[in-house]
Amino acid sequence: MNIDHIAHAVPNIDKAILAYKKLFNVPISEIMIIEKQNIKMAVISFENLKIELMEPLNDKSPITKFLEKNPKGGLHHYCVSVNDVNSEYDKHKKSGLNLTAEPTSGYHGRNLYFIHPNELSGALIEVEENEK
Repeated sequence: MNIDHIAHAVPNIDKAILAYKKLFNVPISEIMIIEKQNIKMAVISFENLKIELMEPLNDKSPITKFLEKNPKGGLHHYCVSVNDVNSEYDKHKKSGLNLTAEPTSGYHGRNLYFIHPNELSGALIEVEENEK
């Protein structure tokens, strides 16, 4: 089990990319449109961790609601990677954890699900399959 990435919700992804480049001079992906989540996303690659920058495309995006509460942006979630996401999901569901949905395929093709923020003092946790 590892921390795979941290997701940073931002009101303007272009400004955020410029700031990260200026501060850290690290590789940043091209901006991707993730229609399933109604977001624009870019991935910053540090040596042992990624940061996903996420900007909403429209009001249907889960990031829109987050930015309404946090207009300047902020930490949206962090992601734990596991070997078997379905097994972890079953274990978490049986334990009574509040999960946001059943595992689904992410933009990268790996299965993932989220643990509701009420379970861990306000932190939204993504659980996804390890990269093979």
